Amino acid sequence: MMTFQIKARSEGLKVEAEAGKHSLTLDEGSQMGGKDEGPNPLQTTLSALASCENVTAHMAAKEMNFDLQGITFEISGKFDPKGFMGDPEVRPYFQSVEVKAVVKTSESDDRIQELQEKVESRCPVYTMMKAANVDMNDQWTKAS
Repeated sequence: MMTFQIKARSEGLKVEAEAGKHSLTLDEGSQMGGKDEGPNPLQTTLSALASCENVTAHMAAKEMNFDLQGITFEISGKFDPKGFMGDPEVRPYFQSVEVKAVVKTSESDDRIQELQEKVESRCPVYTMMKAANVDMNDQWTKAS
């Protein structure tokens, strides 16, 4: 069992987080009353998804003897703010997330599909979103 922890302090809507020897600044834009000094929590969540899928893909690729030269991600999430604002009929997190991954590789489309399936079944952030019934829409393609 592994334990992860951070320390964080707030200053208005901004949070300065320490994760080991790394620091992160999260904030909200001015429309939410922040100073836009960092990405907001939902943008950070999507960034964590990209990072986690990347780490999982590299681990799985090594196990599969898959020629993984790199991946670029474009990820978007649809969020209804009514849940955050207190509407009990609307969940206060992403309704759907779309992942577009472009894989730099010499491998076939079938092998890319196999890698995608391994990532989607093993990535902790991805599987957490799936468990929360976020509609996950994924498209993995080969870089041209």
